[in-house]
Amino acid sequence: MSKFFTVAVVLAIICCVPASISAQQQPADTSSFDIKDYSFLLPQPLPKGKYSHAIYIQYVVPPKDWTLDAVIAPMFNYTGKYTLGSGFNLQGGISSLIISNRLNAGPFWNYSSDNFHFGVGLQMAFNFGILNQFGFNTTLTGWESQPSMTFGYSFGKTAVTVRADVYNTHTINLSEGGNVISNPESFLNGWSVTTSFEQRITKKRVMSLGFKLNHLRYHIVAWPALPASKYKYFMPEFQIGLNF
Repeated sequence: MSKFFTVAVVLAIICCVPASISAQQQPADTSSFDIKDYSFLLPQPLPKGKYSHAIYIQYVVPPKDWTLDAVIAPMFNYTGKYTLGSGFNLQGGISSLIISNRLNAGPFWNYSSDNFHFGVGLQMAFNFGILNQFGFNTTLTGWESQPSMTFGYSFGKTAVTVRADVYNTHTINLSEGGNVISNPESFLNGWSVTTSFEQRITKKRVMSLGFKLNHLRYHIVAWPALPASKYKYFMPEFQIGLNF
């Protein structure tokens, strides 16, 4: 399957799933619905002891230089959030494509003023990849820190968030056929900006559609092609999520 066909399929899912789900639901009274009560992405302070979570499909479009050797498919993500009070919460998640995996967790602080919302966070991430097919016998591990800043605005029944992340790689190890290549020196992997739109689809469910622009030296989804280049590449990413 070519990457262009896969992108078309993902876009079709993004466009059709909200309409399909809505069509299956009977009309409901939305007069009392407030997106702030159900949003997962808005950076807002919430009461202590609340846990919420969301699942996502993420499709990254790698550069042409990488696609000859990369295994390209959508990644699946699960992210959870636990509130600590005073605007703080802990967030953690896992993204997986079986051969490519990323775990991240860390604290966030959030502030809201009416419909405006703001948050800052710092997460640590562990990247893990293993591939023993297609002529590869390769394993990758690495640690990154990921500071972020998020702005959001709630419109009552919908919400928009814009999040900027920076990725600092601290260690990266590549094992190829028993030979280990280590890079213990920290370097700036790159940055990303994500714009997401959230909208109600059922009585208590909110769906999010997002577009993320990455500018990175490497991405865990395509690490077999180019684990760590000295050049940075632009990589569009499409996301569709469901909040719980």
